[in-house]
Formats: sequence, C-alpha cells, structure tokens
Amino acid sequence: MATATYPYSFKVNAARVVDKDEEMSVRPGPADLKAIAKAYDLDAVNDLKAAFTLKPYRKAGLRVVGPLTATITQTCVVSLEPFNSGLEIDIDRTFEPQSSRPRKVRDLNEDGEIEIDLESLDPPDVILDGVLDLGAVICEELALAIDPFPRKPGVEFEDEDEEDTPEPVEQEAKPSPFAALKALKDRPDQ
Repeated sequence: MATATYPYSFKVNAARVVDKDEEMSVRPGPADLKAIAKAYDLDAVNDLKAAFTLKPYRKAGLRVVGPLTATITQTCVVSLEPFNSGLEIDIDRTFEPQSSRPRKVRDLNEDGEIEIDLESLDPPDVILDGVLDLGAVICEELALAIDPFPRKPGVEFEDEDEEDTPEPVEQEAKPSPFAALKALKDRPDQ
C-alpha cells in the first residue's frame, strides 16, 4: 500500500487518534466515483460510503474497523448487458508506523527468510509520515471484492450450437468377443 497510487485519497493524521475511538464517515464525490470506476474497469460506481471507527492500536498504531458499502454497475460476461450489484465489505485492518529497527535474527529462518504463518492475522500495514490514507484502504478492499467475471442474476449461458449438432446415431450392436467364445464352448463336439 505504501508505493501504489490509487484513484481516491482521503488522508488522516494518524497521531490524532491517541487514547479514544474516533468515528469517521467517508463518501467520495462524483468525480472520485468516476475515477474509481475507470481504474477498476467498471461501468459506474453509483454509490460508495464507509463508516469507519479509528481505534488506537499498540503504541502508535491505528486499527480501522467498519463497513464499506458500494453499488456498482458492471457488464455481464454472458449477455453483455449492464447491471447493478451491491457490495458490503467488513473492514478490519491494522496500521503501524514504519519500524526503524532492523529485523532480528530470530525473525528469520535458517535460510535467512521471513516465514509467514498463513493461519495467523495479517501483519499491520505501514503508516507513512504519520498519515493514513483511508482512500487507499477503500480502493484496495473494493478492488478485492469486485467480481472479475460478473454475471447478471438469472442469466444462463446458452450454447447456440445445440440445434446444429446431429443426434447421436445408434450403432448396431456388435457381438461381444466373449459371446463368440461362449458359442464355441456350448457347441457340441464334432
């Protein structure tokens, strides 16, 4: 998140949340919604809002918790018709200032690599220069929730070649090789 650029930005001073929770509502304007739609190949972003609670996390970090709701217009991959769909995303992310301490030897395995347990919680993201960009959080979560192959509800893929395919012709039943052996066995000796 530190080096990427996003179509929407809503920056917050991370130092202002020190000892109590702070409620924050984020709603991009029409120009921002158009930029988000263009960046993520959507026909339109009709509505987008987030109701975050910023909570203190450890010494100088933040925890961002709350719902993100969006109404987007996408093109169906089957019928090529635009349709609206709603997204509801529960966000729970943590952020900490960039650590100036170098990695300790105990953080590394015998090959000198950092091992990550996939079942554990994600490590905190980085707060750069004391500023947290909630717009970047919104854009990341929205991009992950968008269906890359959207299908309009009730639309089925119909194979147009069904009418053109000939019906299978029943083949004459070939005698089994075992039937021929049985006939030899049942034959009276000559």
